[in-house]
Amino acid sequence: MSEFKSEPVGEIALGDRSTVKVSTFIGRDGRKRVDIRLFVAGERYSGPTRRGVSLPVEKLGDLMVLLQKAQ
Repeated sequence: MSEFKSEPVGEIALGDRSTVKVSTFIGRDGRKRVDIRLFVAGERYSGPTRRGVSLPVEKLGDLMVLLQKAQ
C-alpha cells in the first residue's frame, strides 16, 4: 500500500477558529488531485473536517470558471 502524501498549496483564514486549506496529492487512481477542505481549531477537536471537495487537477479550470461566475 502506498503512503498518502499531501503537498500544501495555501490557506485562507475564515475566522479565529476556521481555515480553508488547499493541497494536492496523488489519488488512489494514480491521478493528481486537489483537495479544498475546511479545518477547525476547537477545544474538543482540531483538524480537517468532512466539509470540502477533492477533484482531479484537470477539473481546476472548470472550477475556476464557476468561481469567477459566483464573484
